[in-house]
Amino acid sequence: MPKTVAPPAHSTTWPQVLALRLRRQGVIERASAGRLVDVVGRMVGLHAQVMSLAELQAAARVDGLRPADVRAALWENRALVKVWAFRQTLHLLTAGDLAEFVVAARSLERWHTPAWLRYFKMTEEGVAEVIDAIGDALGDRPMTRVEVVDAVVERVRRPHLRDDMLTGWGTFLGPAAQRGKLVFGPSEGRNVAFVDPSDWLGRRIVPADNPRAAEQARGRLIARYLGVFPGSSREMVGRWWGGRTAVTKALQMVPVPLVEIDVEGTRGLVHADDVAALASVVPEHAARLLPGFDPFTNELPRRVDRVLTPADHNAVHRTAGWVTPVVVIDGRIGGTWEIENGKAGAGSVIVRPFFRWRGGARKELEPEVDRIAAFLDRPLRLEVRSVG
Repeated sequence: MPKTVAPPAHSTTWPQVLALRLRRQGVIERASAGRLVDVVGRMVGLHAQVMSLAELQAAARVDGLRPADVRAALWENRALVKVWAFRQTLHLLTAGDLAEFVVAARSLERWHTPAWLRYFKMTEEGVAEVIDAIGDALGDRPMTRVEVVDAVVERVRRPHLRDDMLTGWGTFLGPAAQRGKLVFGPSEGRNVAFVDPSDWLGRRIVPADNPRAAEQARGRLIARYLGVFPGSSREMVGRWWGGRTAVTKALQMVPVPLVEIDVEGTRGLVHADDVAALASVVPEHAARLLPGFDPFTNELPRRVDRVLTPADHNAVHRTAGWVTPVVVIDGRIGGTWEIENGKAGAGSVIVRPFFRWRGGARKELEPEVDRIAAFLDRPLRLEVRSVG
């Protein structure tokens, strides 16, 4: 059984940690066209609260990707799914990772807590009945949210649930997803739709039948997470998963040896085999533009000057959990960017630096803008606005 060691096995810096992450995540050397599913699997999912940004996250890692490629993987090939997952937020997962997540997800079931049940005026038995009703209603034919809710309310005979189930937050649909009862299907116009994942994917998607199996599945997912987010502290792993208590137990089930390292005063975890890679990695690389909610940004340490100065923190991590598109320069957050629309479909990528960049960084952003323009199929030009 893998165990961490103390004192830390190695000391490193945040620029080295983030440089290794960028390489592991395919941001420095992108995958070739056609490797979308491999990339999503390598990342253990992409954040998909905003679908257009999930597509840009994929495009940041796959050369020549187009939005139609993502849609084909979801709705035609069914190699990817959109579902409530880590932190009970929407993600794109591979079909295989959905099965693993559903086994591991017991620790995310908040509906067992008295406070949750009081708020929604439910019992555990009542919630379980709703989840089963959702599963019974769905098949491989997409149903809109209204259709699902009407079918469930009719079955469980609790009319007061209708408004709660129609919200966009997935109050009851999220728990059903964690039990392997629901994933998104192709939308009907502007109306989101859902399907039963087992029917849709042609494979059984079922939760764990015992806590140990769930912990083992969490351990496997955490091992993969640490492969692309080396140097994460236990708190960071817990933030990614959605609960530190479950992570503490699952770390004892990680199927690879882990060691503890010191990252400028923070104790982080890495695969034992990655210590040498951390020691040799060079932070310098071409500047990159990463979209909103990008996993690289989501999993950064908070308010660490060598990563993102505290003064600039709120420009990236904004109210209501919004994560702004960022410029990455040599493993550090060097600014933010946004697309500003112009006339006749043209537009600009407006970049706002946080500090004075090294020479050549601006020129390195030009091919990044061209790549985004090609993905969006619209003309874009780069505009860097002055510091301060």
